[in-house]
Amino acid sequence: MHALAPLIYDLTLMLGIAGIVVLLFQRIHQPVVLGYLVAGVILGPYTPPYLLIKDIANIKILSELGVIFLMFYLGLEFSFQKLTRVGFSASVIGLIEVLLMFAIGYVTGILLGWSYYDSLFLGAALSISSTTIIIKAIDELKLKTRRFAELIFGVLIVEDLLAILLLAALSTLVATHNILSYDMAYAVFRLILVVGGWFLVGYFLVPPLFRSIASYLSEETLTIISVALCLTLVCVAAYFHYSTALGAFIMGSILAETTLVKRIEHVIMPIRDIFAAVFFISVGMLINPLVIVENWPAVLLIASITIVGKIITTSIGAILTGQSINTSVRVGFSMAQVGEFSFIIVALGLSLKVIDEKIYPLVVAVSGITTFTTPYLIRLSGYLCKKLDKHMPDRLRYFLDSYSAWVYRNQTTNVSNPLLRRVSVRLVINGILVAIIFALSHHLILSGLISITGKSWFTNIIYLSIVLAIASPFIWGMLFSYKRISLSTYANTKLNPAVFMIWLITLAEVTLLSILYFRSWIIVALFILIALVFFILSYKQLENSYHWFEEQLLGNIKSQTELNNYETLAPWDTYLVEIDVGEKSILNGKSLGKLHIREEYGVNVVAICRRLHVIAAPRGKEKIMAEDRLVVLGNDEQLEAFRKKMLREETKEISSVLDKFTLKGILLSKGNKLIGKSIRDSGLREKVNGLVVGLERNNVRTLNPNPHIVLEQDDLLLIVGETQKMNKLH
Repeated sequence: MHALAPLIYDLTLMLGIAGIVVLLFQRIHQPVVLGYLVAGVILGPYTPPYLLIKDIANIKILSELGVIFLMFYLGLEFSFQKLTRVGFSASVIGLIEVLLMFAIGYVTGILLGWSYYDSLFLGAALSISSTTIIIKAIDELKLKTRRFAELIFGVLIVEDLLAILLLAALSTLVATHNILSYDMAYAVFRLILVVGGWFLVGYFLVPPLFRSIASYLSEETLTIISVALCLTLVCVAAYFHYSTALGAFIMGSILAETTLVKRIEHVIMPIRDIFAAVFFISVGMLINPLVIVENWPAVLLIASITIVGKIITTSIGAILTGQSINTSVRVGFSMAQVGEFSFIIVALGLSLKVIDEKIYPLVVAVSGITTFTTPYLIRLSGYLCKKLDKHMPDRLRYFLDSYSAWVYRNQTTNVSNPLLRRVSVRLVINGILVAIIFALSHHLILSGLISITGKSWFTNIIYLSIVLAIASPFIWGMLFSYKRISLSTYANTKLNPAVFMIWLITLAEVTLLSILYFRSWIIVALFILIALVFFILSYKQLENSYHWFEEQLLGNIKSQTELNNYETLAPWDTYLVEIDVGEKSILNGKSLGKLHIREEYGVNVVAICRRLHVIAAPRGKEKIMAEDRLVVLGNDEQLEAFRKKMLREETKEISSVLDKFTLKGILLSKGNKLIGKSIRDSGLREKVNGLVVGLERNNVRTLNPNPHIVLEQDDLLLIVGETQKMNKLH
C-alpha cells in the first residue's frame, strides 16, 4: 500500500485541531482568527509534544498561498468606485491614522531599545487595523447598518490600500537602505509605473473578457479562470521582485470591476477559508509562549499603546474631516486593534532577515489581546457617546457643529468644480501609459531591431517611429486633458495659464523619456520634430483613437459599479437605506399623509419601489402597500425607531433601487437663480424628482426645512433625488 505523504497527515492534524478550537471560540463568542492562532500554538514546536508537524517546508508554501488568497479576496471587495464613494472622510481618516500610528509604533520600538528595522516594522504592523476582525465584530453586534459602520468600512478600504503600499515601500527600503536616496526615488517611480500599468492593462482587458464569456461560465470554470488570473499576476509581481500579496490584491481589484464579481467572491471564499486557516495556524506555530512570558511588560505596553493610540488618532482624523463627535468616537473605538495585515508585514521583515524573531510572537500576542477587546470597545463607545452628548459644554458643541458645517461647505464647493481633479487624473493616467510604452518598447522592440539591423542611426529612426505611433494617442490625451470637460470658458481660452502648464508637463515628460531611452540630443530633437509634424497631420485620428480608449477604460470601470446601500449626508449623520414593507406592517394600506412619518420619526420617504415601478418623491396621498420597498433617509436613531414601529421584514438586496438616488449638497453662490425663491417655488422637487432635506445657513443646520423658507445667497441645500437628474443640477 502506498504511504501517504507527511503533508496530508499534517493538514489532517492542523485542520482537525483548528476545527475543535474554533468551535470552542465560537461558543464563547470570540473571533475565529484567535482560534486559529491558539490552534497554531498547540501544534507549534514550542509546545509539548513539540514534533506534531513534520513537513514544515510544504506548510510554508500553503501558508504563502493563504496570504495570496486572503489578499486576492480583499481585492475583490475593493474597487476604485468604492474608494471614490467613501471619499474625503475615509481617505483622510485612514491616512492620518496610518501615519500617526506608524510614528507612534516606531518611537515605541526605539524607547524599548529595539533596532532601527525592528522599530520600523513594529510601526508598520501597528498602523493597520484588522478588516476581518472589525467586520465580524460589527456584524455580530448587529451594527452593520449604522452610519459609523459605513464610515469604518470606507476607512478599512483605504487602510488596505495603504498596507499594500507599505509592503512595497518596506521591501524597497530594505533593498536600498535609504529613504531619501536616488535608488529609493527610482524604486517609487518604478512601483508607480509598474503597478499603474497592471491596473490600466487589467481594467482595459479583463472586464470585457468576462462580459463576453459570462453567459456560459460554470462555477467550476469561473473558479479555474479566477485562480489562474490571480496566480498569473502573482508570478508577474515576483518577476518584478515585488510582494506576491501585491499582485494578488491588484488582480482581485481588477476582477472587482467585472460583472461576475459576486459569483467570483462566492467560489473563492471556500478556497480563501482553507488556505487562510493554514496561514493563521502557521502564524500561531511561530509563537513561542516563553518569549511572550519573558517579555510580558512589552506586550502589555504595545497593546495599550495600540488601543489608546488608535482610538485617539482615528477619532481626531474623523473630527478633522467634519464628522460628528458621536461618529468620531465610535469609529475610533472600533478601529483599536491589529490583525492579519500586521502578520503579513512582520512576516516580510522575517523573510528579509532584518528583524528579530521575537517580534513575531509579540505582535501576534498584541493582536490576540486587541482582538479580544474589540467587541467590548465597540459596545463601550455607544455608552461613552451618550455621556459625551449629555455633558458636552454648549460652547464646544457649537464649535464642533460650526467646524463640521464649514468642512462640508468646502467639500461641496470643491465637488462643484471638478476641473483640477479631472485634468489631473487624465494627465497622470496618460503619463503612466506613455512611460510604460517607452519602457516596454525599449526592452522588447529595440533589442529585436538591433539583432536584425545592428546598432545604427537607422535602427533608432525605426524605433522612434514605432514608439511615436504607439504612444501618440496618449501624448494627445496629455496635451488635451482639459477637453471633454463641460467648462467652456476654460477649454476655449487659448492662452490660459493652466493650458500652458499642461503642455509644459507633457513636453517635459516626453523629453525626459526620450533622453533616458534614446541617449542622444540629436535623436531627441528629431523625435520632437517628427512628433510635431505627425500631430499636425493626424490630429483628428489621434483624437478619435484616444477617445475610443478612454471610453472603453471608463466603461469597464463604471459599468460594474457596486450599489452603495448607505450613502451619507455627513453633517447630519443621515443616510439612505432600503426597507421592505411586510404584510404585518402598520404602514400597509395607509397613505403617507395619514401616517405623518416625517413629523413623528424625522425620516423622509424618498421613493417607493413597487415591483418595477419607482415612485420618486411621493406625495401625501400616495399609499404604501405590502411588498413595497421604501427608500428612506434618516439618522441611526430615527431609522431604528422607524424600523421597530413598522415591523419590517429583512431587506433583500437582489433588486436594490438605491443606485437610482443620490444625496448632494448645493451651495447657492452669487447669481444663482434659486436665490429669492422659497423652497416650494424653486421647482427643485420637480427638477430632480426628490426633496430638499436639509438647509445650512450661518452655521445653523435645519433638517426637513419648512417649504416656505426663502433661499438666500450662501445657503447650503442638501437634496436627495434621482441620480441622473441630480448630476445635471449645479
